[in-house]
Amino acid sequence: MRPKVTLVWLNYNSAGFLSLALRSLRSLLQLDYDDYEVVVVDNASNDGSFEAIKKFVEGQGSIKAKIKVVRSDVNRGYSGGMNLGWSARDPESKYVAFLNNDLIVEPDSLRNIVECMEAEEDVGAASGLILFGDGRTVCSAGGVVTELWSAGGICRDASCSECYGREKPYYVTYADGAYMVVKADAIRSACPDGKPFLDEAFLYFDDYVLGLVLWNRGYKVKYYPVKAGLHYAHRTAKPVISYYSARARVALMKVVETRFKTMVPAFLLMWLVVYSLMCVTDSTKSRALVRGAYDGLRLGSFAKKKVGALSLYRAPYVRLGFKHSMSGFRGLRGKTKITHGDLVRSESGLNHARA
Repeated sequence: MRPKVTLVWLNYNSAGFLSLALRSLRSLLQLDYDDYEVVVVDNASNDGSFEAIKKFVEGQGSIKAKIKVVRSDVNRGYSGGMNLGWSARDPESKYVAFLNNDLIVEPDSLRNIVECMEAEEDVGAASGLILFGDGRTVCSAGGVVTELWSAGGICRDASCSECYGREKPYYVTYADGAYMVVKADAIRSACPDGKPFLDEAFLYFDDYVLGLVLWNRGYKVKYYPVKAGLHYAHRTAKPVISYYSARARVALMKVVETRFKTMVPAFLLMWLVVYSLMCVTDSTKSRALVRGAYDGLRLGSFAKKKVGALSLYRAPYVRLGFKHSMSGFRGLRGKTKITHGDLVRSESGLNHARA
């Protein structure tokens, strides 16, 4: 008999892509799994999407999954919204999956990921192969953080044929928050207040922080070669990506220790000078990056008090050379494209990445 699973599906103002959101929710109700529930969390939507989704849920006839609907009084972002769903889960659920409302899941994905995790007691979180909506381009095959505190999906924007190693399981820094599965016991044991995310994080300071917390507390995070779903990305977050990505990366600098930690003040000074000067030209993006950097310092200080200092070297990571450190201030998001071909075996037996 398979273990019970809670799926947390998060919605916020999806009226502009309502048909996609309903397809996403419908795909959860059609999973090939025997014992699971779906917790629908709405982040105080004000565009009519909550009412449409509630009507859709109420119109479902005989389905095997129990559905709960939770509505927040305010928009709590990804972190706070998913924490609401976590709190509403069935206490008997051994696993909890977190999903975006713009992702269509594969029918057998949950079963395959849970079966893999059941075979490995020390794996606290996992994700599979997530493709973009075109069905050909990789969104992520797990996630990796670099020594310069940037985070991104392995094989992101590559074709499946270019995503070397995707057919084998391997360790990653973090599981992709668009569709990740966690062990409830690992979260209760490793995370502050027994919740997977920091409520104050709001957005983009969530899945990779959880992954690093798990690695630093003795758990592992893994990618499994399971076709997980199609992600029509950034339908909700696109207007605020610049601000929140900058905020998250600066906060990560405060929390995560790497060999470049002594250079953090210099990095921040360069970024703030460059983008502050760009603000003179009335660049909306530059203003968002500057504001995000300042707010990231505050978030990082708060997060460090909650989770403590986290070592990147407890987890798989991307190793960067001196030339990368000199150009690291160019863009606060700083995505690095890698594939499994960049992963090498370390002395500790974990997969680490090199650039």
